[in-house]
Amino acid sequence: MLVLPLAVVTIPFIHGKPINIWGGILLGILLVFQLLTGLRVIKVPNRVHRWNGIAIFTIAAAHAVMGLMVWFDGWIY
Repeated sequence: MLVLPLAVVTIPFIHGKPINIWGGILLGILLVFQLLTGLRVIKVPNRVHRWNGIAIFTIAAAHAVMGLMVWFDGWIY
């Protein structure tokens, strides 16, 4: 029977913080920007608002995968 070690996945560190923490900080900044552009406090073209939404979705998906990797001790390779 093949047995896989549990803690195979490691989260890289940038300036002493795990990359999933940096992803959460970046998501917070992007969400505030999205809110301010949606309410027209900051006036930008609609395509900037749309691309920011796509970036939020992409980073949130990566952040969720990393969170699952940490939560389940590396079951996703």
